[in-house]
Amino acid sequence: MNDTVVRLTFPAKADYLLLARLALAGLARSLPLDPELVADLKLAVTEACGNAVRHAYTDSTGPIMVEFVTADDRLEMIVEDRGSGFDGGTIGEWENGKPPEGGMGMAIMRAVVDELDVRGGDDGHGTVVRMTKYLPVT
Repeated sequence: MNDTVVRLTFPAKADYLLLARLALAGLARSLPLDPELVADLKLAVTEACGNAVRHAYTDSTGPIMVEFVTADDRLEMIVEDRGSGFDGGTIGEWENGKPPEGGMGMAIMRAVVDELDVRGGDDGHGTVVRMTKYLPVT
């Protein structure tokens, strides 16, 4: 399979979260993924985009960029904003059965994907969330 890249850019408003889910659902039709896993991946993307909507911009006017990249062995889902930033080193683990402070979004993402990387944007602005799911060998 050749790499396929799907890019979306939308305003940081909750009304647009469905776009990311629909794009992923459409792309997933061409991948060897179980429907339950697709539902979980859509949840992970929604959580990443939702975090950007809630936390990136004080006035909800900035963009959220979503990129889906498929390769022979993986699906990468990248959610980026140009907002105030987030320290990926503060992602908490569940302790004593309780979710980390701030909710369960990061824990959900971590549980669904094989690799989760959260870091600041290249120029020091914003946050980049990269989620990688390795595809089953067919």
